[in-house]
Amino acid sequence: MGRDIMVSDICTTALQCDAESLVKFQQDMGETMGELGLAFVKLTKFESEEAEFESQRVRAADMRNVATAAVKASRLYRELNTQTIKHL
Repeated sequence: MGRDIMVSDICTTALQCDAESLVKFQQDMGETMGELGLAFVKLTKFESEEAEFESQRVRAADMRNVATAAVKASRLYRELNTQTIKHL
């Protein structure tokens, strides 16, 4: 009555439910990795600006590598999700 049921709201088969779960997981993972990467980018910028000692600069450089890897992983998950949807 209050809400029309969309075909996509109902899993008609176990296989369809599995496929939708996989797509949702990949989407969530991509978003999470992207957010993590951006958080590390911001933290790295702060650490680099405030670094007084060489050890702090080294740590900031290591964090920058982690940030870059997280952002790349996010992009890869998004591409994987696109390919998964394309082949379902």
